Amino acid sequence: MSVVAFSGRARPRRTAAKACLSVVLLAAFSVPAPAGYGPLADNGTIGDVHAGRFASASDGGSGNTGAGVTSPGDRGLSELNFGLRAGSSVGQHAGVEERDSEYEVESESRLGLTAGLFVYWPVTHRFALQQEVLYTQKGSYQTIGVEILEIPTVLDVTYEMDYIELPMLLRFSWLTWSDGALYSLTGTAMSLKIRDRYVLEGEIDDGEQVVPLQAEADMSEVDMFDFSLVYGMGCELEMWGSTVQIEYRFAAGWHTLQMPTYAYVPFEDEEILIENDPVPLKNHAHSVTLGVRF
Repeated sequence: MSVVAFSGRARPRRTAAKACLSVVLLAAFSVPAPAGYGPLADNGTIGDVHAGRFASASDGGSGNTGAGVTSPGDRGLSELNFGLRAGSSVGQHAGVEERDSEYEVESESRLGLTAGLFVYWPVTHRFALQQEVLYTQKGSYQTIGVEILEIPTVLDVTYEMDYIELPMLLRFSWLTWSDGALYSLTGTAMSLKIRDRYVLEGEIDDGEQVVPLQAEADMSEVDMFDFSLVYGMGCELEMWGSTVQIEYRFAAGWHTLQMPTYAYVPFEDEEILIENDPVPLKNHAHSVTLGVRF
């Protein structure tokens, strides 16, 4: 009688274990998937039955998810809102540097238009970014009392400057409710001058003769670019399926502009140019606008 010895586990037991494992795997993979779905999820692995993330059977497991499933990147883009804004602006010029000559200035604001487009991107529940492209009218009207040839003279000067303005703003909502918010905003703006006009009128009167002064031209010698700090506040409400905003802003220019003050004096059939030093001024503007965010 011969005895056969086995080393380690008996080979018949290993074969039985493989058979049991095959039965378990077969039972697992034979679980029917929901109707219309294949066994693969969008990442090519076994689908999560509880989450319902199965690729369409017609896609052959290409990775398309079921309706209503949105990736985080898609959700971020879907929160971008576009809108329109229009209102009135009140432009002003502020003098910031002293000059050698003595003069008196009475300044009046220029009432103008501001309008354009904006993109609103909420970062959190209270913080948001807002990028805009606006057409804005700025400028001022100056009445300048100065001595020319030791004769007191009054000059009426008009500065008209129209810009394409690019504000980049950070918005913070201080108070929110179900259909609205009260917020403030701050940021910077770069402006590109697209139109300008300089007009000067006055006269020199020495008691015996009156000499008119005049000038009308563009201001190509003034810097094309301007930069400003922007502050403001606003309120928005959900109305008619859109978000309606009303905002107040103040834009304070930090770039000094050298504004012209030259004039022409008629002499016989010609005009004599009287050159004066340019006046260093900065753009200031207040605006009230009505916006709609879609």
